[in-house]
Amino acid sequence: MNLLRYSPSRSYLPSFNHGSLLDELDRLFDAGFPSFREPARFGTFPVDVYHDQNSVTVRAELPGFRKEDLQANVADDVLTISGHVRTGNDQDQNAPKTETSIERSVALPENLDYQKIAAAYENGVLTITLPKREEAKPAAIAIEVK
Repeated sequence: MNLLRYSPSRSYLPSFNHGSLLDELDRLFDAGFPSFREPARFGTFPVDVYHDQNSVTVRAELPGFRKEDLQANVADDVLTISGHVRTGNDQDQNAPKTETSIERSVALPENLDYQKIAAAYENGVLTITLPKREEAKPAAIAIEVK
């Protein structure tokens, strides 16, 4: 049996490997939580849902999209907002091209009137207003006390 003298290599010393250790931690964090770094690349975007007596309002932040690039659908009490945008010149083969697709679904209550939906897209914010049906709105009932 041969004995070898242990000498730590420079790649294992923390003082010499500080930069690559941080790079490795960043890589592991990005793999575990990808949406924290680049949300648009992974198809997520912030959505706020507000309820009041007359309607449900959904606000989605979609900067960088044109209203022609966005689509909203309601099916089975689920609102799905999607967007698809391509940048670059199709005629120039050397020009850089990027493509971004995003989609998010929101569960809705059953008491909405889907025939009267209103949507507006302004300054990168999509606002969808879904009015409640008349029978679903709260009504005041007078009770006589004897």
